[in-house]
Amino acid sequence: MTQSLFDKYGGYPTFSAVVKVFYQKVLDNEHLSPYFEGIRMEKLISHQTNFISNVLGGPDKYDGRDLAAVHENLKIPHQHFLEVAELLEESLEESGVEEPDIETIINYIGTLEEKIVSS
Repeated sequence: MTQSLFDKYGGYPTFSAVVKVFYQKVLDNEHLSPYFEGIRMEKLISHQTNFISNVLGGPDKYDGRDLAAVHENLKIPHQHFLEVAELLEESLEESGVEEPDIETIINYIGTLEEKIVSS
């Protein structure tokens, strides 16, 4: 049986830390921070930790709304999607995730672009 990325890197504690670092980078970014004004970040971090944990083979505890529905009114351009992906990649690198695993995660994130980016 193949070990999931979720288990390989220590489960919730690791990915909770990754998500916290990631969102701090996002909030520090002048292009991305406006998307999060008025957002309860603790709740978003919890949702995102559950989402990424599920994607990486952990338990399905994600109870957030559909990605397309959440992002449709934000009018997110392709460039901002790329910036978010780069910040996630940095956060994963800083947390000790190995390059092939980062590539797997970022490739998956790329499959979500059509649900997040406005055309």
